[in-house]
Amino acid sequence: MAHTLRIQVLLAALAALLAALTLGALNAPVAHAKADCPGAGKSPNQLRSGQARDAVLCLVNKQRRHHDLGRLHRDRKLQRAAMRHNRVMVSKRCFSHQCSGEPSLEGRLRQVSYLRSGLSRYAYSENIAWGGGELGTAFKIVKAWMHSPPHRAAILSRTYREAGIGFHDKAPGRVGYSAGTYTIDFGLARG
Repeated sequence: MAHTLRIQVLLAALAALLAALTLGALNAPVAHAKADCPGAGKSPNQLRSGQARDAVLCLVNKQRRHHDLGRLHRDRKLQRAAMRHNRVMVSKRCFSHQCSGEPSLEGRLRQVSYLRSGLSRYAYSENIAWGGGELGTAFKIVKAWMHSPPHRAAILSRTYREAGIGFHDKAPGRVGYSAGTYTIDFGLARG
Protein backbone atom coordinates (compact mmCIF):
# COMPACT_ATOMS: atom_id res chain seq x y z
CA MET A 1 0.00 0.00 0.00
CA ALA A 2 2.79 2.44 0.93
CA HIS A 3 4.63 1.42 -2.24
CA THR A 4 1.54 2.17 -4.41
CA LEU A 5 1.03 5.54 -2.70
CA ARG A 6 4.69 6.45 -3.26
CA ILE A 7 4.37 5.61 -6.98
CA GLN A 8 1.20 7.73 -7.27
CA VAL A 9 2.94 10.68 -5.57
CA LEU A 10 5.93 10.31 -7.88
CA LEU A 11 3.67 10.12 -10.95
CA ALA A 12 1.74 13.20 -9.81
CA ALA A 13 5.01 15.08 -9.25
CA LEU A 14 6.27 14.00 -12.67
CA ALA A 15 3.00 15.12 -14.32
CA ALA A 16 3.23 18.51 -12.58
CA LEU A 17 6.85 18.90 -13.72
CA LEU A 18 5.96 18.01 -17.31
CA ALA A 19 3.05 20.47 -17.27
CA ALA A 20 5.30 23.24 -15.96
CA LEU A 21 7.96 22.50 -18.57
CA THR A 22 5.37 22.41 -21.36
CA LEU A 23 3.83 25.72 -20.30
CA GLY A 24 7.27 27.25 -20.04
CA ALA A 25 8.19 26.03 -23.50
CA LEU A 26 4.95 27.37 -24.98
CA ASN A 27 5.47 30.77 -23.38
CA ALA A 28 9.18 30.99 -24.27
CA PRO A 29 8.59 32.28 -27.85
CA VAL A 30 6.24 34.94 -26.48
CA ALA A 31 8.78 36.21 -23.98
CA HIS A 32 11.56 35.90 -26.56
CA ALA A 33 9.65 37.95 -29.17
CA LYS A 34 8.83 40.64 -26.66
CA ALA A 35 12.45 40.75 -25.47
CA ASP A 36 13.82 40.90 -29.03
CA CYS A 37 11.42 43.66 -30.11
CA PRO A 38 11.51 46.59 -27.65
CA GLY A 39 8.07 48.01 -26.91
CA ALA A 40 6.24 44.94 -28.26
CA GLY A 41 4.52 44.23 -24.94
CA LYS A 42 3.73 47.82 -23.93
CA SER A 43 0.11 48.91 -23.76
CA PRO A 44 -0.86 51.61 -26.28
CA ASN A 45 -0.84 54.45 -23.75
CA GLN A 46 2.78 53.57 -22.84
CA LEU A 47 3.99 53.68 -26.46
CA ARG A 48 5.33 56.51 -28.52
CA SER A 49 4.47 56.28 -32.19
CA GLY A 50 8.05 55.48 -33.24
CA GLN A 51 8.33 52.70 -30.65
CA ALA A 52 5.10 51.12 -31.89
CA ARG A 53 6.21 51.28 -35.53
CA ASP A 54 9.60 49.75 -34.67
CA ALA A 55 7.99 46.98 -32.59
CA VAL A 56 5.52 46.03 -35.35
CA LEU A 57 8.22 45.94 -38.04
CA CYS A 58 10.48 43.90 -35.76
CA LEU A 59 7.69 41.39 -35.00
CA VAL A 60 6.67 41.12 -38.66
CA ASN A 61 10.28 40.54 -39.71
CA LYS A 62 10.63 37.95 -36.96
CA GLN A 63 7.67 36.06 -38.47
CA ARG A 64 9.16 36.37 -41.94
CA ARG A 65 12.55 35.13 -40.73
CA HIS A 66 10.82 32.16 -39.04
CA HIS A 67 9.34 31.29 -42.46
CA ASP A 68 12.66 31.75 -44.32
CA LEU A 69 11.58 35.00 -45.98
CA GLY A 70 13.58 38.18 -46.45
CA ARG A 71 13.00 41.09 -44.13
CA LEU A 72 10.84 44.06 -45.04
CA HIS A 73 12.58 47.42 -45.14
CA ARG A 74 10.95 50.56 -43.79
CA ASP A 75 9.78 52.87 -46.55
CA ARG A 76 9.05 56.51 -45.65
CA LYS A 77 6.38 56.92 -48.32
CA LEU A 78 4.51 53.80 -47.20
CA GLN A 79 4.88 54.98 -43.61
CA ARG A 80 3.41 58.38 -44.48
CA ALA A 81 0.43 56.68 -46.17
CA ALA A 82 -0.12 54.36 -43.19
CA MET A 83 0.13 57.20 -40.67
CA ARG A 84 -2.32 59.36 -42.63
CA HIS A 85 -4.79 56.49 -42.85
CA ASN A 86 -4.54 55.89 -39.10
CA ARG A 87 -5.28 59.56 -38.40
CA VAL A 88 -8.33 59.40 -40.68
CA MET A 89 -9.65 56.23 -39.02
CA VAL A 90 -9.30 57.70 -35.52
CA SER A 91 -10.60 61.20 -36.36
CA LYS A 92 -13.60 59.90 -38.35
CA ARG A 93 -14.24 56.97 -35.99
CA CYS A 94 -14.05 54.66 -38.97
CA PHE A 95 -12.39 51.26 -38.93
CA SER A 96 -12.00 50.43 -42.61
CA HIS A 97 -9.45 50.29 -45.41
CA GLN A 98 -11.25 53.29 -46.93
CA CYS A 99 -13.12 55.80 -44.79
CA SER A 100 -15.63 58.33 -46.12
CA GLY A 101 -13.94 60.99 -48.26
CA GLU A 102 -10.64 59.12 -48.29
CA PRO A 103 -8.96 57.70 -51.41
CA SER A 104 -8.54 53.96 -51.86
CA LEU A 105 -5.25 52.37 -50.80
CA GLU A 106 -3.96 52.75 -54.36
CA GLY A 107 -4.98 56.42 -54.32
CA ARG A 108 -3.26 56.97 -50.97
CA LEU A 109 -0.07 55.35 -52.27
CA ARG A 110 -0.19 57.63 -55.33
CA GLN A 111 -0.67 60.69 -53.08
CA VAL A 112 2.62 59.95 -51.29
CA SER A 113 4.35 59.11 -54.63
CA TYR A 114 5.00 55.47 -53.73
CA LEU A 115 3.09 54.48 -56.85
CA ARG A 116 3.96 56.61 -59.85
CA SER A 117 3.93 56.36 -63.62
CA GLY A 118 6.74 54.44 -65.24
CA LEU A 119 6.87 51.57 -62.75
CA SER A 120 7.53 48.24 -64.42
CA ARG A 121 6.28 46.24 -61.44
CA TYR A 122 4.31 47.09 -58.33
CA ALA A 123 2.20 45.41 -55.67
CA TYR A 124 0.67 46.54 -52.41
CA SER A 125 -1.52 45.41 -49.54
CA GLU A 126 -2.65 46.67 -46.16
CA ASN A 127 -3.42 45.25 -42.73
CA ILE A 128 -5.31 47.27 -40.13
CA ALA A 129 -6.16 46.46 -36.52
CA TRP A 130 -7.03 48.03 -33.23
CA GLY A 131 -7.11 46.69 -29.71
CA GLY A 132 -7.59 47.90 -26.18
CA GLY A 133 -5.34 47.38 -23.17
CA GLU A 134 -3.18 44.27 -23.51
CA LEU A 135 -4.91 43.42 -26.80
CA GLY A 136 -3.60 46.72 -28.16
CA THR A 137 0.08 45.83 -27.75
CA ALA A 138 2.12 45.48 -30.93
CA PHE A 139 2.74 41.85 -29.98
CA LYS A 140 -0.98 41.01 -29.72
CA ILE A 141 -1.79 42.90 -32.93
CA VAL A 142 0.81 41.00 -34.98
CA LYS A 143 -0.26 37.75 -33.32
CA ALA A 144 -3.89 38.45 -34.33
CA TRP A 145 -2.80 39.17 -37.91
CA MET A 146 -0.88 35.90 -37.99
CA HIS A 147 -4.07 34.03 -36.97
CA SER A 148 -6.10 35.62 -39.78
CA PRO A 149 -5.43 33.99 -43.19
CA PRO A 150 -5.58 37.15 -45.36
CA HIS A 151 -3.48 39.21 -42.93
CA ARG A 152 -1.00 36.36 -42.52
CA ALA A 153 -0.74 36.05 -46.31
CA ALA A 154 0.23 39.72 -46.59
CA ILE A 155 2.86 39.41 -43.84
CA LEU A 156 4.35 36.26 -45.37
CA SER A 157 4.12 37.30 -49.02
CA ARG A 158 7.33 36.83 -51.00
CA THR A 159 6.29 39.75 -53.22
CA TYR A 160 6.65 42.64 -50.78
CA ARG A 161 10.00 44.26 -50.02
CA GLU A 162 8.99 47.37 -48.07
CA ALA A 163 6.54 48.34 -45.36
CA GLY A 164 5.28 51.43 -43.62
CA ILE A 165 3.53 51.40 -40.27
CA GLY A 166 1.11 53.83 -38.69
CA PHE A 167 0.14 53.86 -35.01
CA HIS A 168 -2.29 55.96 -33.01
CA ASP A 169 -2.81 55.61 -29.27
CA LYS A 170 -6.57 55.88 -29.64
CA ALA A 171 -9.32 53.65 -30.99
CA PRO A 172 -11.27 54.33 -34.20
CA GLY A 173 -14.34 54.82 -32.00
CA ARG A 174 -15.27 55.70 -28.45
CA VAL A 175 -13.95 53.31 -25.84
CA GLY A 176 -13.34 53.88 -22.16
CA TYR A 177 -9.85 52.40 -22.02
CA SER A 178 -6.38 52.64 -23.52
CA ALA A 179 -6.39 51.49 -27.14
CA GLY A 180 -4.11 51.42 -30.15
CA THR A 181 -4.88 51.56 -33.87
CA TYR A 182 -2.38 50.09 -36.31
CA THR A 183 -1.94 50.16 -40.09
CA ILE A 184 0.81 48.41 -42.02
CA ASP A 185 1.12 49.08 -45.74
CA PHE A 186 3.18 46.54 -47.69
CA GLY A 187 4.67 47.31 -51.06
CA LEU A 188 6.90 46.60 -54.00
CA ALA A 189 7.59 49.39 -56.49
CA ARG A 190 10.19 48.86 -59.21
CA GLY A 191 10.97 51.24 -62.05
